[in-house]
Amino acid sequence: MFGFMLFLHFVGLFAWMGGLITVIVMIGLLGKQAGSSRDANLLARKSVNIFSWLAHPGAVLVLGSGFYLLTQMGSGSKPLWLDIMEKGGGAIAILSLIVTGILGSRVQKKLKAAQGQPVKATGYLTTMSVLMVVILGVVFAVSLKV
Repeated sequence: MFGFMLFLHFVGLFAWMGGLITVIVMIGLLGKQAGSSRDANLLARKSVNIFSWLAHPGAVLVLGSGFYLLTQMGSGSKPLWLDIMEKGGGAIAILSLIVTGILGSRVQKKLKAAQGQPVKATGYLTTMSVLMVVILGVVFAVSLKV
């Protein structure tokens, strides 16, 4: 069971990061076109929607499987990398779910309301990029077993 949950943990991590990469690339490439044309507007909204459908379940899967894996390891003296994964990874996953849900709905509302006006999504892109860097930092620290 431990191996299967570890597999689910990695699948969730890949879906979560894949969703982040999708939205960063798509919204970043659309740039100033988002909001100025109907097609770019629709594509930007669909990208945010795909991100939500991919990344949010991935983050929940990482949280659930990570909780199971940590309970199987037992309590006691833990190495630093396990503390980073437990506290940092869990906090990032929960924060990511909340922040990306709120910001994603705001960007979708802006894109829906835009009629020929450019929509700035720099705050959304910056937040997604920062989350991606922080997630990769936790993955790096855990993979090195600091």
